[in-house]
Amino acid sequence: MNSRVVCYLLGLGLLAAAPAAHAQGITYDCDTAAGHFSELTLPAGSVPFTVSGKVKLNATAKDKTYIPSTKLIIADATETGQPADVYAGFTLGVLPLDPKKAPAGRSAVQILGFSVNGKDDEILPKSLEVQLGTVQPFRLTYDGSTVAVTLGDESRNFSVKASKPIVRLICSTGEFLYTDLQIVAGR
Repeated sequence: MNSRVVCYLLGLGLLAAAPAAHAQGITYDCDTAAGHFSELTLPAGSVPFTVSGKVKLNATAKDKTYIPSTKLIIADATETGQPADVYAGFTLGVLPLDPKKAPAGRSAVQILGFSVNGKDDEILPKSLEVQLGTVQPFRLTYDGSTVAVTLGDESRNFSVKASKPIVRLICSTGEFLYTDLQIVAGR
């Protein structure tokens, strides 16, 4: 067989394997020291698109100023390290408690909520009842004007206009494991 045919067949094989590999998504272990943060920016591709996966708290670090937290948002592209003005997504955080005063002697509580522009955040009351490290499934869909966010059985829609939409993951003061993370074009 000549080399062109071999390259063509190899290319077809890679294309056929790509959807199978893509269907599982990626794993991203966002692990930061106390008082530090890490950021991963992913290109979203064409609109509409859906971001889905699961996130789990693996470890916390103690800091007097910052709580362990992670945020996944859809936003307009900005310079690395610069905050987006308009975005929507979710935040998973951990609030320390005094075990002597907390129900069941808990030393911390996991909180999950919708995150909108850093101002209109909404904590889900049911999230306060789950154990630390509970896997949290998520799904965000962007259609060019609205981000639809689903966390478990709770959903909200938020108006977001992004000329160059990206997916941004941020974590601080702990380790958060994202699994089955995928960005898929279409709805």
